[in-house]
Amino acid sequence: MILVDHPNLLKAHCTFANDHNLWVVMPYLAGGSCLHIMKHAHPNDFEEEAAIATILREVLKGISYLQSQGFIHRDSSAGNILVDSHGAIKLGDFGVPAYLFDSGDRQCMTNTFVGTPCWMAPEVMEQLNGYDFKADMWSFGITALEPSHGHAPLFKHPPMKVIICLLDDYYTIFLTI
Repeated sequence: MILVDHPNLLKAHCTFANDHNLWVVMPYLAGGSCLHIMKHAHPNDFEEEAAIATILREVLKGISYLQSQGFIHRDSSAGNILVDSHGAIKLGDFGVPAYLFDSGDRQCMTNTFVGTPCWMAPEVMEQLNGYDFKADMWSFGITALEPSHGHAPLFKHPPMKVIICLLDDYYTIFLTI
């Protein structure tokens, strides 16, 4: 992700390989992740709507930039939203982004199965017709629920159960939150 340059995205300065390891040099963000803040600093009261709205707005700016550059993040979650020492919000964890441009032309879909099941869009799980930038909007929606509920929907279930639930009846899952 050395190619991306946006204030709401964690910048990778350089990469290098040593033996069989790939190292990515990135800035240290002293505030940690939003997940850590939710669980440890504010375990019972991370429901301030203005703070949640600010965080989500900044994440959405980062996702929008990624999409304008042809990338799908595919793994937004509170654990991948980082805070620097000045309170700036940055989306990190670029272990699974997809690039949807091919020789200058935008590809319509990708078919790889990656992400974290609780945040994964049903079309990513289905592997039928591929998926596009809309998968990031699903993940973002799940991420938006996290701070106010303290967790993602279905977080107590094992990954395979989450996948089955979402594929069987994903449109009614959120009525039970």
